[in-house]
Amino acid sequence: MQALAETGTGVLFGVPGGGPNLDVVGAAAAAGLAFVLARGETAAVIMAATCADLTGTAGAAVVTRGPGLASAVNGIAHAALDGLPVVVIADTVAAADAARISHQRLDQAALGRSVAKAVATIGGNRAAQAAGQLVRLALQPPPGPVLANMDDSAPAGDALAVSPAGAAAPGPGGAGLTPLAEAVQAARRPVVLLGAGAIASTAAIRGALAGSGIPALHTYRARGIVPDSADEAAGLVTGGTMEWPLLAAADLIVGLGVNEAEMIPAAWDYAAPTILVSEPGAVPAGGYFTGATALTAPLAAAAGLLAAGPPHDWPAAAGRAARADAVRRLGSIATAAPGRLAPLQVAASVRAHTPPETIATVDAGAHMLVAMPLWEVDEPRRLLVSSGLATMGYALPAAIAAALCAPQAPVVAFTGDGGLGMTLAEIETAVRLALRVIVVVFNDASLSLIKIKQKPAGQGGPEAVDYRPVSFAAAAAAMGAAGATVSTAGELAAELAAALRRDGPTVIDALVDPAGYPAVMDLTRGQAGRRPVPGLAHAKENAQ
Repeated sequence: MQALAETGTGVLFGVPGGGPNLDVVGAAAAAGLAFVLARGETAAVIMAATCADLTGTAGAAVVTRGPGLASAVNGIAHAALDGLPVVVIADTVAAADAARISHQRLDQAALGRSVAKAVATIGGNRAAQAAGQLVRLALQPPPGPVLANMDDSAPAGDALAVSPAGAAAPGPGGAGLTPLAEAVQAARRPVVLLGAGAIASTAAIRGALAGSGIPALHTYRARGIVPDSADEAAGLVTGGTMEWPLLAAADLIVGLGVNEAEMIPAAWDYAAPTILVSEPGAVPAGGYFTGATALTAPLAAAAGLLAAGPPHDWPAAAGRAARADAVRRLGSIATAAPGRLAPLQVAASVRAHTPPETIATVDAGAHMLVAMPLWEVDEPRRLLVSSGLATMGYALPAAIAAALCAPQAPVVAFTGDGGLGMTLAEIETAVRLALRVIVVVFNDASLSLIKIKQKPAGQGGPEAVDYRPVSFAAAAAAMGAAGATVSTAGELAAELAAALRRDGPTVIDALVDPAGYPAVMDLTRGQAGRRPVPGLAHAKENAQ
C-alpha cells in the first residue's frame, strides 16, 4: 500500500474476503488510502481503472481468492485493452497449503497472465520490494493492469512474470519522422486521427492544428484533444462509416497515438497513404490499418511537422462541416411513438441541460451510437467509455469513480437497461458515498443492439433479446436514491435540473422508442454513412 500511496494513489476499491484481504484494507488505511466497498469485483476494478484514467496515477483494487479474482477478470481485461494502470491485489490458497486444499483454489497466476500486463506472487520479506516493482510496472509505458497474488509462504525468489500481451512489441518503421515529413510536404488534403495515446500531447497537438483547417477525427477515448468547438474537430473515427466522407477525400491519413483496440473490426480500405505515429514505449499501431507505415517518435514532434506543411486544399472549416453533417443526419432519425423518447432526444437533451465541464460515462449498447457523437467536449477525459473491451456494465461504476476522483465536475452515466441490470446494486454504493451521480437509463426492455444483428430476421426469437419491463426509478428508490421516470423532453429537462441540485445519486428512467436504432446503425456502420458531405465535393473530386 505504501508503494501505491507514494505514487499518488488515493483510493482502494474492492470486495474483500477474510484474513489477508482485511490486512490489505488495514494497510491501505495506514498508508492514507480511502477504502470504497463495491458490490462486485468487476465494478471495483472498473472504478479503479477510471480513477487511473482521470488522475494518471495507478488505480488499486482488492479481491478475494478464487471467485473474487474470477469475477474481477472482466474489469482487468477492460484496463488491459484501454491501457490503464491498475494494481489488483488478491489473496490465494497459500503454496504451503496447496497440497491439501482444493476449495477455491485456481491457478491464479495463469488466470492473471491471460489479461494482465504482469503477475507476481508476493509474500515474505520481499513483499515491499515486489510491490514497488509492480506499481512501477503498471505505470510504465505501455501502462496496464498488474496482479499481485498475496502469499506469505511464497518462495523468496519468486519473480514478476510479464505476459506477452503486456510488453510493447517492436513495431514496423523506426525511421524517425522522415517518412511523415516527406508525406506532409506532398499532401494537399491531410486528415489527422487522434487516439488516446495522444492525450498527453494535447497542448502540442492543439498548437499545431489550431487555425490550420486540417480535419481531425478522434477515437472514442481521445475526444476533446481538439475541442469540439474548433473548426478542425471533425467527429469520430471508429472504423465505421460516419468518417468515410473525409477519409475518402483525403490524400494522407496521419494517426497520432491511435490504439487499434478502439477500432471496430471492419476493413481499412482507404486509398490515401496512412502513417501512424506512436510514442516510444507505446504499443505501436499498424496491423489493423492495412498498408500503413508505423513510426515511433514523440507525438509533439509529429504534430509540429503537420503545422509546418504546405497550404492544403480543404474547404474552410471542413472538419466542422463533416461533424455538423453527421449530427444533422443523426438528428433526422429522432422520431418516437407517443409516450416515448427518441434515444437521440435523450442524449441531446442531457448535453443541453448540463454544464460544459460535466463528465459523461457511456455504457456499451445501441444508445452509445447516439451518445458518443452528440456529447460535445472541449477537454479530454470528459467522455469516458470502455473502448477496447466495450463491456456492458461500465457506465455506473465508472461514474462512481469519476465522482470520487474528479469531484469538481458533475457526472452523468448513460446506460441501457441491459448494462444497468448488470450493475444495479452499485446504486447503493453511490447512495452510501453520497455521490452526485446522474444515471440516465435508455429503457426499452431489450438488448437493442443485439436485436438489430439478429439475422435472418428474428434469429433466436424475442427470448434471445427481450426483457420484461423494469422500473429502474423504483429500484433506485428502494436503494435510497432519487428516481424518476420520464417520457417527454420537458420531463427529462426538469429531472436533470433537480438532479444537479440534489446531494446524492439520481436515476432517470427514460422510456425510449428503439425504432430508430437500425437507421442509426446503418448511418454509423453501414452504407448510409458513405455519402459525400456538402462542401467537400471539390476535395473529393480532386482526390479521384
